[in-house]
Order: sequence, then structure tokens, then C-alpha cells
Amino acid sequence: MSSSSSPSRKHTVPTHLNLPDQVLTLWSFNLTARQLLLLLVGGGLSGDLWHALAVLGHETVVGQDVRVLLTLVPLLLALVVAWYQHAGRYLEVWCLVLLRYHLQPRRFVWRTLRAAGPQQSIHGPLFPGADERERGQRSTMTVPDAVTEQEAA
Repeated sequence: MSSSSSPSRKHTVPTHLNLPDQVLTLWSFNLTARQLLLLLVGGGLSGDLWHALAVLGHETVVGQDVRVLLTLVPLLLALVVAWYQHAGRYLEVWCLVLLRYHLQPRRFVWRTLRAAGPQQSIHGPLFPGADERERGQRSTMTVPDAVTEQEAA
């Protein structure tokens, strides 16, 4: 039997379950794997650009200023992409959303199901020329079929 004077156990409850894992900590500055990778890519591109712009000259002040400003662009862009969030999403996620939006068709054409049989897909005619034959017929049962502007023209 256990005695009532046994020490109570304390458990820590994790509260940051939705946060990404930190892979690098410098002082009080934490980096996730995504942020570290983006900063490494931005720094590498800046270093390559620094070596490529060596033709601007080492002795002129204006050439060095232009060289420094041009090489800071990839690094600053990587910093913005690594840390900026809009509506809870990072910029690369928004770029994928915009890309998917622009790849979607803009025009939708309604076609009847009359020519489609049980073995036929809704998106294609049952036999060649079925689309031309069903243009003159009307049906109450329709299904949307996405057609791009080039196919519809």
C-alpha cells in the first residue's frame, strides 16, 4: 500500500507545439531549418555576386559602394523571405498560391451529360464528334468542364 505522504509528481506540459523546431541558437536568436537554409542561400548568392563584381575596381569609392549595394540585395531578399509573414503564411507559400491561381483556367464551359455513358469520363466525349452533335440538343443535367481560353476559341 502506498502512503498518503508520498511526494507529488510534477510534469511539465509543452505549450509550444505548433512552433517549428529551432536548429541553431546564437545568443537569444533562434533559427529554424527553413530560415537557416534561406540565409545560407542568400549569403552564398551575395558572395558569388561579390566575386563577379570585382571588375568594378577596388580602388574607387564609387565602385566599391555600388559593389556593396548590389551584393546586399540577395542577402536582404533572403532575410525578408525568411522572416516576413502575411496572414500567417510565409512569402514562398504566397508565391505558390499565386502560381496555382494563375495556372487555373479562366473560362468554364458547361456541357451536357447526355453523350456521356457509364464507361465514359465526364471530361471527354464518348466518341469523336459527340460535342458537335450535342450542341443542338438541350439537357437539364449539366456538368462544368474547365476549358482554357485557347481551347474555347
